[in-house]
Amino acid sequence: MGLRRILFILLILLPFSAMAQLGNFVNPGPLSNPHQSLEGLTKCTQCHSASQGLPNEKCLACHTEIKERIDQRKGYHARNLGNCYSCHAEHKGKEFDITGLTRINFNHTDTGWPLTGAHRDLDCPKCHKQKRKGTNRPTYLGNDSTCTNCHENIHGSSKPKFKACQNCHGTKDWSPREALQFNHNKETKFVIDGAHVEVACFDCHKTKKWAPLAHQECSSCHADPHNGSFGAKCSDCHSTKAGWSSGATVSTPKSSKKSTSEKGFDHNKTKFPLQGKHKSVGCKTCHGSKIGKMPNVKFNDCDGCHKHPHKDQFKKIWKPKACGSCHTTLGYKNLNKFKHNRDARYELLGKHTKVACNSCHKNGKYRWLSNTPDCDECHADPHKGKFEPQACASCHDFDGFTKKSFDHNKTRFPLVGKHKAVTCNDCHSKGVYKGLSTACKDCHNDYHDGQLGIECERCHAPIAFNDIEFDHNREARFRLDGKHVENNCNQCHWGGKYKFEKLNCSTCHIDVHNGAHGKECDRCHTTSGFDMKEGFHEFGEYRLEGVHDQLECKVCHSPREPVRPNPTACASCHQDPHMGSLSNSCYECHTQISWNPTTFRHDQTGFDLTGAHRFLDCNNCHFNRIFGGIPSECYFCHFKDFDASLPQHVGAPTTCDSCHFTFGFRPTK
Repeated sequence: MGLRRILFILLILLPFSAMAQLGNFVNPGPLSNPHQSLEGLTKCTQCHSASQGLPNEKCLACHTEIKERIDQRKGYHARNLGNCYSCHAEHKGKEFDITGLTRINFNHTDTGWPLTGAHRDLDCPKCHKQKRKGTNRPTYLGNDSTCTNCHENIHGSSKPKFKACQNCHGTKDWSPREALQFNHNKETKFVIDGAHVEVACFDCHKTKKWAPLAHQECSSCHADPHNGSFGAKCSDCHSTKAGWSSGATVSTPKSSKKSTSEKGFDHNKTKFPLQGKHKSVGCKTCHGSKIGKMPNVKFNDCDGCHKHPHKDQFKKIWKPKACGSCHTTLGYKNLNKFKHNRDARYELLGKHTKVACNSCHKNGKYRWLSNTPDCDECHADPHKGKFEPQACASCHDFDGFTKKSFDHNKTRFPLVGKHKAVTCNDCHSKGVYKGLSTACKDCHNDYHDGQLGIECERCHAPIAFNDIEFDHNREARFRLDGKHVENNCNQCHWGGKYKFEKLNCSTCHIDVHNGAHGKECDRCHTTSGFDMKEGFHEFGEYRLEGVHDQLECKVCHSPREPVRPNPTACASCHQDPHMGSLSNSCYECHTQISWNPTTFRHDQTGFDLTGAHRFLDCNNCHFNRIFGGIPSECYFCHFKDFDASLPQHVGAPTTCDSCHFTFGFRPTK
């Protein structure tokens, strides 16, 4: 039975609603143009499967180029395995684009070639221009990821290194990277070193074409400023390491410590070998700024290049213009040949040997009119003629102004102690050396403000201000002893106050008792310390004896309150263990030595303690601390000891002492 007949029968048998759904199954919609050849009910099974729906194998059977890339694990489809219909929908009409590609929903990174820089803003057809064979429809396969696949190679070289554009360029624009991955020394035949390293690429490669440039000679890039005077081989004088601006690199003799490996122009082969400072002079300094053919320079005499600063002052002494008599090529200041003490009329001694020539010979003047120049020809007189007509040498010598031979002890004020170390200007300010006062107050400030007079030497000596010879016990009204001897003067005489109207302790010390004990501190304290002195409580209403004499003050006197007289009754400090059954006169029984033994006599109570009673503790009879009103009959305490079953106790009275003694119950009377 044919497929058409079966479908016809099904249409007749199915209800209307089911027929509508079957219609959608039979004709879900027209296929897109690429799949038009698969249109029709008889061709459904080429894509659909009755049991598996739309298997990928059906799609890949036609799209072999995709299957081949998946098998090779290349491209987008190999990285994103899934159902084809998830991205490529069908039955949406002939004009429907089944590729499903948009710039919004497609992640190009999944293809293995992420879009960066300017590539991110391009439309897909800008790069994907390939067409399918046969259908001539667009395809997104087969693109080469090399830059030259889309961009023209403008550098004119077929070497693979020059095709790797990413070594020099980024995807943002065509500007070269800051750190090029191109090694000019390995990739080309021209090694870049020295000053060439800092040259920009475009300074040599003027066009975009990077084809090899002529580089056999320097003149291929550089103009010859010498106009061929020295030949075409620039490296005989110049090197890439020195640069053009530093001039020719002069070869160095082997005896020098400098390297001789660099090539350069050997000036020593000319008629004027370079020595000393001449070696470091640039070529232009002698040969002029025009670097063409070097002009001949007069070099027989120094003044061919150098000016004559001495203006013929030495013409009669040395040969005319013979600069070498004093100077060498090592420098003008290096006068190794000139000896002042030998060649001049003035011998240099002391500090003069270290003075620079220009300090004395100013304005180029080297010859003096006088053969024995005086000091004031060079030095100003700071004393303004006060020591005239004495010569400076009377006090000073050539070793320096600070070293003086002046003997101050020959004046009316000999220098002793600290005065020896004082500089002259500290006392003789403004150049005044005569008529100065010798009184201490005229140089030193009186820190005592006249309280102790002006005779400073009574206490101080020139050795030091702190070395005081003042005897406080002899010179002052207040004798120092105890802790006062250890005090520094400023601890009592602070603020420069040395005289006091009152000499009480309260002048210096704070009264911690707030006047409760008066101002006679020495009644309790001594100068040896603030601790109480012995016998403090020997005066007053309450004398301390025994244990009381060993207690600290704070035991009775609270530290939070000032010390003041406390009540002297025992009950003020001690709790009454007798609970008032005895009098408050504790001293009648107890002493300050200790609670026990007491001075209490039991025979004064009317009940003498005899026999065993003498050895009993008070609590045996006076339980609950009841000491008064206790009966004296034996039965009151010994009723538990009374045995009524004994024959002798039958009908006996409670007067136990009739039969028993206090020494024991046995023997009886």
